[in-house]
Amino acid sequence: MNPKEIRKMLHAIEEEISSRAEMNLKDMLDSPSAYVRARAVKSASDREMKIENIESFLEDPSPEVRKNAVASMAKAGESRDTILKALDDPSDLVRSITVKELTEFGYEDEDLARRIAADPSKKVRKTFVIALAEAGERELLKEFAEDPSNDIRGILAAFNGELELKEEELSSLSRKFQKIALLSKLGQRNSGTAERMLALLKDFRAANIKRTLVEVFESFPEEISLPALRKLIESEDRTVAIAALKTYRKIKGYDVSLLQAAERFMDSEDEEMRFVGAQYVKGLVEPSAVEILHAGLEDPSDRVRAVCMEALANLMDHSIEDVIDESLRSTSSKLKKASLRAIKKLKTIDMGDHVGRILSNRKEELQTRILASSVAGLLKLDGLLPHLEGIVLDASNESRLRIASARAMARINPSRLADLFGFTV
Repeated sequence: MNPKEIRKMLHAIEEEISSRAEMNLKDMLDSPSAYVRARAVKSASDREMKIENIESFLEDPSPEVRKNAVASMAKAGESRDTILKALDDPSDLVRSITVKELTEFGYEDEDLARRIAADPSKKVRKTFVIALAEAGERELLKEFAEDPSNDIRGILAAFNGELELKEEELSSLSRKFQKIALLSKLGQRNSGTAERMLALLKDFRAANIKRTLVEVFESFPEEISLPALRKLIESEDRTVAIAALKTYRKIKGYDVSLLQAAERFMDSEDEEMRFVGAQYVKGLVEPSAVEILHAGLEDPSDRVRAVCMEALANLMDHSIEDVIDESLRSTSSKLKKASLRAIKKLKTIDMGDHVGRILSNRKEELQTRILASSVAGLLKLDGLLPHLEGIVLDASNESRLRIASARAMARINPSRLADLFGFTV
């Protein structure tokens, strides 16, 4: 079969597998179990599958089903008037998701703000106020100036820059609103404000507030934020140092001048610091870091070892093949997935037995089995064809796994795949 014929066949097979998944979802939508129906509505939305007469689910006896129906309708671009009907729902859970979706799609106006301001549920009003504040709708927020809820008044104070920057005041807010409160209160993003923020760090004990304060530097000009963050990366406070390195990475990406700082993180007794340091070293793809990455393969933490293994594979270090072999035998999904990604990078073909065991083990995580299918196809491991064939033919398997296995078969033996689905070669 030529490549064009294989692509055409795969497209038809994927459509057939997906249609089977749609049929399964239709059965779930008719289930007597509210949990199953709610899951089906959400799953259909996540996969962008159209649910016929989705509006009828607004009458479902389960609030969870109705809530998911509203989210699905909004995602599918249903009309504003259709979604507005859910504001009459007796459940504040449903009304809350409705106001959130309406705001996200830009459907808010004065009439809606007045209607929500009169809603008896604090949950609904608070959801709407948060959405308006995040959207910067200052005028519409005025409708809530006299709200009886302390939480809502606190959010408005944060938005308007009226909140005192004290730990007890900030700790009542979500981290997003902590940032809003800080930026609203501190004003312009200049060097003077940066100095005030560095001084403020010493006043706080709560880790989440310190983390938020460091992350606020992301909104400053680079000539101000980067020197401040470099200083904070050297902090003795692990919360501050970790947040600073993560924020620096968001702004600047991977900077080889921070290699020593990342290596220092990897030498820490704190697992999170070692993990963040290993991630940074991995992103640098720096040959001079091989030694510390090898040391990281002995780390007690699975996630640190997994990152170091992938980093060494990215550097095409074939000396880790024994580590890959050992990791594939482990019970850790993190190590197995890292090993499979390393195999793809190094194209290590003598791990077929391990890959086959993962493919045939239904107890493995779905993503691990999908990754194993990808490895089998990339390396054209024809000894794994029976495993792949079994997955493809078993309609009870998740559709993503069946499609991944079909793609792998198409790389190894497209004629056999054609036979399974009745295509003429």
